[in-house]
Amino acid sequence: MNAYIGNQENIQSQFVPFAQSPLWQLQRQYFKNNGIKAWSTGEVPHYVTNNPYTAKVYANIILGFLRDHHAPHMPNEPVYIVELGTGSGRLTYHLLLALVQLAEAATDQIPPFVYVMTDFVQANLDFWEIHPRLKPFFESGLLDYALFDAEKDTTIYLQKRQKTLTPKSVSQPVIAIANYFFDAIPQELFYMDEGQAYQTLVNLEGPPSKDMKQTEVRYEYEAIEEPPFEQPSLRQLFRQYQQQMVNSHLLFPHIGINCLMSIKALSLKGLMLVTADKAAHQLEKWQNRPEPYMALHGGCFSLTANYHALKEHCHLKGGKALLPGQASPGITIGAFLYVNKPENCHETLLSYQTHVEDFGTDDFFSIKKHVEQAIPAMSIRSMFAYLRLAHYDVKLFRQLLPRFYELTDTFNDQTRQEVLKAVQKVWRNYYPMGEHYDLAAEIGSLLQAIQLPAEALIFFQWSEQIQEPNEEIQYQQALCYQAIGNIETCKALLEKILSHNPRHQPTAALLNNLLRHY
Repeated sequence: MNAYIGNQENIQSQFVPFAQSPLWQLQRQYFKNNGIKAWSTGEVPHYVTNNPYTAKVYANIILGFLRDHHAPHMPNEPVYIVELGTGSGRLTYHLLLALVQLAEAATDQIPPFVYVMTDFVQANLDFWEIHPRLKPFFESGLLDYALFDAEKDTTIYLQKRQKTLTPKSVSQPVIAIANYFFDAIPQELFYMDEGQAYQTLVNLEGPPSKDMKQTEVRYEYEAIEEPPFEQPSLRQLFRQYQQQMVNSHLLFPHIGINCLMSIKALSLKGLMLVTADKAAHQLEKWQNRPEPYMALHGGCFSLTANYHALKEHCHLKGGKALLPGQASPGITIGAFLYVNKPENCHETLLSYQTHVEDFGTDDFFSIKKHVEQAIPAMSIRSMFAYLRLAHYDVKLFRQLLPRFYELTDTFNDQTRQEVLKAVQKVWRNYYPMGEHYDLAAEIGSLLQAIQLPAEALIFFQWSEQIQEPNEEIQYQQALCYQAIGNIETCKALLEKILSHNPRHQPTAALLNNLLRHY
């Protein structure tokens, strides 16, 4: 919290409306100060919505929407897919991989599309610009990015194309992606009970500390007669809640809705929002609700997103909201169709039914928890099956890795080749952003253990490119060169290691052995 308190002995603020609380200033400052580290250190949760499985769900919904809006008379007009609060770019990468794969099978049935990453933190844009995984998509024209502040901006400047999307400048509908977005941006908080509405005012108190756990949020309530919004749809939504709610604290996502309406205004054909969050989308989940729980993540926090409000607003605007028929214990994936005649979006509706309603991300992660418990006794066939189910997710692979080693002695040539194909697909899904682990070296070591030295060598070389030069990795490369019979390169690499560290005993022993025999 010290970004707020400065040199004060205690945090103290006046009572202000929740949406104007210093909490949100701290939130912004945290993301500005930390950039990609917010995700690479694991402080900010992101795995559940930034993985190949969730990306494939999104891609299928988007493909359905693209099919529904295929216009042969406008073959060159792209659909812009705008990701709000992109952050690290990991979802972007997974989603583009999935979209490109699906689009290849439906080339003549969908319009072209351009994916636009956005964030309000310039350091994140700088990170995307030089990321090797994103480079091919930038070069192909499939990917662009923009500095965009969801709290205030109404236009989007595409930095690669040097083009600004302004109101009514887009002839195709726009698709917005919002992952862990509505739970972390400013919103209003009201207390409502039997027709009476109160604006919730908050202040912060506590000792100077970086730990938000030591900060106390206090509440006061001020009766209001009129909705504090100018937009008719927000006023109407407020009135609906005022008549419905009983003894309830209600988060009201007015800034998120205004952002959506700004993006919708760019297009002549409307908007589809695809979003995932820790959210509540049923009215009864908001009844008799206490003050909001703030989940702390290092120097930032998140709330439970009000997807019920998004649903009701979408209906007020003549759209259609697609949400699970049951409560989601983890995350909720929703699709909101702000388009004319949304009931005609048959492919979108079918995709949502198949990939969310019938069996979705929440179901997948429920099963994954059981899979994790069974890993110590799992067969190689089961491991392959779960990797396929997870679309070769890196995290699941790393959880399975110890079991792979336990089974290596049982592998025949066919199994070794299957392992090779599997790890190549896992590697394809890897989006490095400075984590503590070295996936390339982990894969290289596994391939080395199953007697595939030439293939292992490639991964050890990738490890050196991504990580700092490492004598242990160079030594493993030397072993690979020895195994494939390239003795001269092996000796040269060993000599290089010893020139930097003459005391590296395994290197010295191997070099002496080679010099005696070659």
